[in-house]
Amino acid sequence: MEEVGFERPEVNSEPLAGTVKAYDTHVFLAWGRASDWPEDPFDAQYAGTLPVTLDKAIKAAKADIKSKVRLTLVEAESKDEEGCVLVFPNYIRYEIGTDGARIPEFVQYLAGHREGTGVSSSSCVPDIEDPFVFVCAHAKRDARCGFCGPRLLQSAVQLAQTTRITTMQIRKCSHIGGHKYAGNVIVYGGKAEAEDGHWYGYATPGNLFAILTGRAVRSRLWRGRLGISESAAIAERKRQALLDVLPFGLVVILIGIGSYAWLRRRRSSHD
Repeated sequence: MEEVGFERPEVNSEPLAGTVKAYDTHVFLAWGRASDWPEDPFDAQYAGTLPVTLDKAIKAAKADIKSKVRLTLVEAESKDEEGCVLVFPNYIRYEIGTDGARIPEFVQYLAGHREGTGVSSSSCVPDIEDPFVFVCAHAKRDARCGFCGPRLLQSAVQLAQTTRITTMQIRKCSHIGGHKYAGNVIVYGGKAEAEDGHWYGYATPGNLFAILTGRAVRSRLWRGRLGISESAAIAERKRQALLDVLPFGLVVILIGIGSYAWLRRRRSSHD
C-alpha cells in the first residue's frame, strides 16, 4: 500500500499547477467497466471498438473541429448507457450508438454544424444540469490510480450523501495523465459555472471535501482547468498563493507600524 496508496512518498512532492495540457472540449464516452478497460483503450490493436472508432473520427476531423478535444472513457452505469457521450463545457449527452452509427453526426456537432445533427432529437438525452465528478480509476494503466480511484469514489459518494453536494454525479473515468499525482479528480461544477473543468491531484479522502465544494480551486492540489494553457494555470496559482499570504503579510506590516509608533512615543516620553 505504501507504493500505491495515499501515503506514497511522492504525494505532495511536486507543484501541480500547469500539469494539464490545454484543451477546449472534453468528451466522455460511456464504455464498459473500469476494471475491464485495457491499458490503452485507444490503441490501434483494438480497431473496431467504439473508443478507437470515435477517437479516429475526431482526429480525422481535427481541421474542421478547430478546437482541442480531449476524449476519455467513463464507466457505463448500465448497458443502456453504452454508446452515450457526455460533452463539457457544452453539458449535453449525445447517443452515438453502441455500433457508432451516429459518430459522423456527432463529429459534425463538434465541428460546430449543429443543424441536422440530431442534438435535440428524441434519441438524445436532455442537457446535463448537475455537476459531475470524474475520478481516474484506470487500474490496468497504473496501479496508483487503480488503488486510489475506487476509494476516492467511495468517499465522494459518502460525502455527497451526507452534505449539500447531493446533486453531484460521481463516476470512474479512464487515464487522464499524471499517474504520479494520483488520486486524480476532475470536477465539472454545473452549467452555470464561468470557470469549469478543474483538475486536482494528490486527492485523498481527507482533502476530498475541499475539492468537491470548490474550496481547493487554485490551491496546492489544483492542476489547471479547461480552456487555459499550462502557463496560464501556473500564473493563476501564483496569484492565488499571493492572495493567500497577503492577509498575514498585512498583519505583519500593521504590527510593525504599531511597534514603531509605540517605540517613538516611548522615546518621546523619555526626552
